[in-house]
Amino acid sequence: MKYDVIVIGGGLSAITCGIALTASGKNVALMVKGQSKLNFSSGSIDLLGFDEQGNEVKNPLEAIAGLSARHPYSKMGVANVAHNSAMAPVIFSGAGLNFYGDSSCNHYRMTPMGLLRPSWLTLDDYVATDDPHSLPWRKVALVNIHGFLDFSADFIAAAMTRLGCECRMCDIKLGTVDKLTSNPTVMRSTAVAKLMQNDGVLGDLARKIRSNMGDAEVVVLPAVFGLDGDDTATKIAHQVKAPVRFVSTLPPSIAGSRLLSKLRKLFVKNGGTFLLGSMVKNGKIVDNRVVSVEAKNFPDQEIIADNFVLATGSFISGGLQSSEVGIKEPIFGLDVDYTGKRGEWSKECMFDAQPYMEFGVATDTEFHAIKDGQVLGNLYAIGSILSGHNSLKLADDTGVAVMTALQVARQI
Repeated sequence: MKYDVIVIGGGLSAITCGIALTASGKNVALMVKGQSKLNFSSGSIDLLGFDEQGNEVKNPLEAIAGLSARHPYSKMGVANVAHNSAMAPVIFSGAGLNFYGDSSCNHYRMTPMGLLRPSWLTLDDYVATDDPHSLPWRKVALVNIHGFLDFSADFIAAAMTRLGCECRMCDIKLGTVDKLTSNPTVMRSTAVAKLMQNDGVLGDLARKIRSNMGDAEVVVLPAVFGLDGDDTATKIAHQVKAPVRFVSTLPPSIAGSRLLSKLRKLFVKNGGTFLLGSMVKNGKIVDNRVVSVEAKNFPDQEIIADNFVLATGSFISGGLQSSEVGIKEPIFGLDVDYTGKRGEWSKECMFDAQPYMEFGVATDTEFHAIKDGQVLGNLYAIGSILSGHNSLKLADDTGVAVMTALQVARQI
């Protein structure tokens, strides 16, 4: 099998890179091992929420200039981050994903626990605000579906009250959903979302909301809608005669699944190929260039390309592996940036910045991967596998994924 570009991975960075490459006419295959961690995301994309001193960032593009030289944004430069951050919403819009926000100023999204976190882009039917001390509404009907435990309605109501809202809580009982409540392990967001695809169930919910919401200006619901499209909020709003917004639930995330599904459809529409279940075993390297890769489900075939992009993620997805003696990248044996002995990789307090979060594959300033100190001219690394930043403390994980994906696509 021969392609212009092979992208190894199936998450946000991989699929964004694949879309950008196919849009420019490249013949691209995504080699996808399994599920993406996008299924656990909030539905927002965070460019840079905090600086390296822990201070909240208002203007991400301005704050990038103060990051260390090892950070992926510093490697590509502020001008390229600005260019790519303007490109990203255009690509997402082409996939049918509409977002609130821009890179000139962070806004605030509401987390599943009711906290406000700085963010770059948030799906436009989710709760978001420009002011960290208030929401756009004074009277809110906060609705939960009876028996659904992955939505912390009490925490969210308390947060909305602190933000100046008069919050009316509505626990709506639906006979169809009650069938799931006998088994709490089944009563998860994906199962509820499948039931909400039924117009009859949705109509029953809307009627009960209408009779319980009082004079609320807006209806806020757990994000268990949208598996079949983006018009659920509009449908409910039409029936309850008020705007509808969602708040992400505890994982699994319908927002993340919606994001992944729509981006995959756009990739295929552009002519891209999915090689699903493709666990890449190794790569053949000649004269500091990758010639081909082998996958477990294609045992007798070399998969050949002009360029390769590694987007296999960090420890959680197996893109990096640790042992007693060190950390390795398992496919190509790339150089990995890490420091100290194993006991120094983490801190005792889980809320401290953990050193291992900054570990990742070594690259040059153009994100070419490095092996044995030598730059591999046609192998790039993008997304969570990159070293040089703590994605939890900086709130930049999805931003790094999208920015590096678009940067490498432009270079190819």
